[in-house]
Amino acid sequence: MSRNAIELAQLALLGEATECLEGVAVFVWDEDRNYVAVNQAACELVGKTRAEMLQMKVGDTTPDRASPLFEQVQHGGIHTGTLTSPGGKIDYVTCPTRIAGLPYMVSVCWPHKPA
Repeated sequence: MSRNAIELAQLALLGEATECLEGVAVFVWDEDRNYVAVNQAACELVGKTRAEMLQMKVGDTTPDRASPLFEQVQHGGIHTGTLTSPGGKIDYVTCPTRIAGLPYMVSVCWPHKPA
């Protein structure tokens, strides 16, 4: 599939916008729970460097390894909620995506703010 210049510019802009989000963490991960990309806010939220994050698996920082949430997400669809991490409560949305035609998941997370 060939991409034209406008599509490539959009990909670059979306990538930079995601990297530069302030206070909103973005995690991209595969079906084996491996993080394949994280933005700087994700590193700050977890308290790890990008290199450390890319060696981790989804759920490594939670007591129950994000179960049963992980199992629900594997069945597809958009999932939202709040989870408890060592740093406090975090709101999230997780959904499937594709990169280079391959299936991945993307999770967008931010510190929970009570209503």
